This record gives sequence, C-alpha cells and structure tokens, in this order.
Amino acid sequence: MRMHSFFKTLITILIVVSLTYTYGLYQRKKYYIYDGNGLNELVLKKLPLVTTQDVYTGLDVVSSNLLSGSNGLFVHIWGSWCAPCEKEMPEFLNYARILEPQGLKFLLIAVNDEEFKVKKFMARFGILPKNVIIALDKENKVMDLFGSMKVPETFLFETSGRHVNKFIGPQGWSEPSYITRLNTWLNLSGMQVRKIETH
Repeated sequence: MRMHSFFKTLITILIVVSLTYTYGLYQRKKYYIYDGNGLNELVLKKLPLVTTQDVYTGLDVVSSNLLSGSNGLFVHIWGSWCAPCEKEMPEFLNYARILEPQGLKFLLIAVNDEEFKVKKFMARFGILPKNVIIALDKENKVMDLFGSMKVPETFLFETSGRHVNKFIGPQGWSEPSYITRLNTWLNLSGMQVRKIETH
C-alpha cells in the first residue's frame, strides 16, 4: 500500500515538473526567435509601457518617461529575496554611479516583493546615485511584459526606446568591458540587428 502511494506521489511530482518546464518553454518562445544556428534574436523590440511605484516617493514611474533627457535606460528586474541579486547589487549601483555623467538612467524594479523589505534591503547601500530609481511592481506584471523567467535580469534601451541588449543573470558590472562596450550597445546607427548577448 505504501509503495503504491509512493509511486502515485512520484508520478504527480513528475507531471507537475514536466508541465512547469513546458510552460516555461512556451513563455520563452513568445520573446525569442531561434534561427537555424541555434542562436536567438530579441523579440522584445521596444521598451514596454510599464507603470511601477517609486518606493521612496510613492509616485508612479512610467517607463517611457525615463527616456526623455537620457542617453539610455537600464531596466533591472530583481528582488530583495534573491541571493544573486543581493550579491550583484553593490557593483550594479557603482556601475550606475560611474555612468551618471554620461546621462544613463537606471530603473530597478523589485518584483514579488514588499515596499518595507525593498527599503530595508536598499538601506545598506547608503545614498543612491541620482540616476537610479528604485521601484516596486505592485501588480506583478513586469516579468511577463519583459519576458523574464528569473531574476536578476537587466535590459538596455536606447533613447528611442529600442531594446539593444539583455543581460541574463548576475553580472560582473565592475569589469571594464561593461564601460567600453557601452558605446557599441547604444550607438546602433547603420548596424544590423545583432544577436542577443547573454552575459
């Protein structure tokens, strides 16, 4: 009897895992096109219109409004509950600070989170760079709109709102290449649409 119950439970778990994996593949295909070489191109072509809430002012943050007067926008999806996000955050904030004179803006959107937890998490980093906005996705729509399946993920948009690069998972933002390649990522005039860089 116990053996029968064990196998029944095992089969149920396998079915759930299989369905979850299949659904994940389905969601991913909505945002990527695969070519014959097994590489992928961005399907998310432009900055989605997203309204989140600034955790410090309580004001609405509309993604498209941040493009005005900027030379590019990083949208970083993260959570205070995410260990890789916690490890990455100091370097990412320093990266934002370095790029502030160049007119780059950073929108850090906490997902599946709570305002007090986000504030507590960010308090350890002291005064934030002026080009950084910490926002909360209260409606839990951001990950679907950006096609994210896990955090952290970071997206780079040029001033027109065109999506030019995606960084999957935590990055080594202190590496010089993230500064030197910035001009290539943002200066796309005359360039063909590139394959996605999955750092």
